[in-house]
Amino acid sequence: MRIGRYDIRGLLGRGGMGAVYKAAMPVTGRMVALKALRPADILLDLMGRETLSAMFLAEAATMASISHTNVASILDVHEGGGTDALPPHFTMEYYCGNLGALMGETYETERASRRLGAAPALHLARQMLEGLDRLHYEGIIHRDIKPFNVMLAQDEGGPGTVKLIDFGLSRLRGERPPRHPGMVVGSPWYAAPEQEADPDSAGVPADLFSVGVTLHRMLTGQLPEPGQGGTDPHLTDPDLLGPDWDGFFARALAKNPLDRFADAQAMLHGLDEMEHTWRAARDAACSGADLLDEPPPRTSGTVRGQPLKCGQRDARTCFDLDELWRPRQAGGGRFIDNGDGTVREAGPDGRTGLAWEKHGSRYPLTWERAHAHAARLNERAYGGRTGWRLPTVAELATLFSQAGQPGHSCQSPVFDPRKARLWSGDTKAFTAAWYADAELGFIWWQDRTCRFFARAVCPE
Repeated sequence: MRIGRYDIRGLLGRGGMGAVYKAAMPVTGRMVALKALRPADILLDLMGRETLSAMFLAEAATMASISHTNVASILDVHEGGGTDALPPHFTMEYYCGNLGALMGETYETERASRRLGAAPALHLARQMLEGLDRLHYEGIIHRDIKPFNVMLAQDEGGPGTVKLIDFGLSRLRGERPPRHPGMVVGSPWYAAPEQEADPDSAGVPADLFSVGVTLHRMLTGQLPEPGQGGTDPHLTDPDLLGPDWDGFFARALAKNPLDRFADAQAMLHGLDEMEHTWRAARDAACSGADLLDEPPPRTSGTVRGQPLKCGQRDARTCFDLDELWRPRQAGGGRFIDNGDGTVREAGPDGRTGLAWEKHGSRYPLTWERAHAHAARLNERAYGGRTGWRLPTVAELATLFSQAGQPGHSCQSPVFDPRKARLWSGDTKAFTAAWYADAELGFIWWQDRTCRFFARAVCPE
């Protein structure tokens, strides 16, 4: 299938206005995200194709007018029509990851999601605010901030670099875009109260409210209760160290927009204060912790070393995962540095009989290049060993210290935490493979052209 010059490689998502595809650029083959105007019939009947086309192209123009690290870039725009009767479409940077997938959020939004821990949550919320500050400076109100509209570039490792997308509902300063009276603007649970009541009145505080909801969910795995404001029982988690967050969220989630942070810069300052308080409390707690305490040993037994193919429908059974795609049994989590660039699991009760590459690949790699990385280790007899290969999901799960409990440890990690997203040798389909996030403790899949780190294993 082709749309104009682009070879379509798969459907990424579909909304009321159109569909987003993974596509290859001509000549170079670079992967991009292509958004095409393919509105739902009910929207077409209500507003007409001409109005929808104008809105669609306005979205592309809005995105293209902004150049910022935390806003996705537009690469190409086509107005549609011509002899091929092409739909209006535009292309933008393609990113494999997004915040919704990282959190394990589904469209059943009321269900609990994965907690990210304070450090990555603050890191991502700060970038969201920096991207919004750039938009707001130009008089652009996004009006649809939610986890699935926050893409994550992975080339730098760690939780990723935020890239804001989906400007189809955005509003420019002084503009009243065409909208059918019954048309909902924004997403339930993330939209501010005033935006739900009157979308055209939504301003800067509405976007900041959505960031507050997203941050709350990143920290707690739960949506805030409507009109919550003050004390939240979820925020007494040991990783958050006390109720100091309540004042921040009382302001961020205030029902009256005048009671919220005045702008993104003010909310960033509030985040800085909270992070300073959190880090001081965490450091004090860790200074009194017994760092010689060992984590409970992993349940002994043979760990599967043979790669397998498992589809998404059966994967939680295949890999023994819970509803948030976390291993039902946490790994042992304590490893010893062999001093030769390799690491082994400590203790006779939890030994897997594996040596791990300590540093992993220098850069994120496609799945095929990850295999090539392991092959190079064999050519060099890295660490005096051969037999290096990509680990299975079961083997990667032994790296998880406490699945679903981010930020719990005071000990210095033996592996680089920035290289947490790791390819496995297990496959989902001909074009997709399974990976693990060793920091957040979950398993998921991605297209093999995505880039994650490789950390090879071999027999001890």
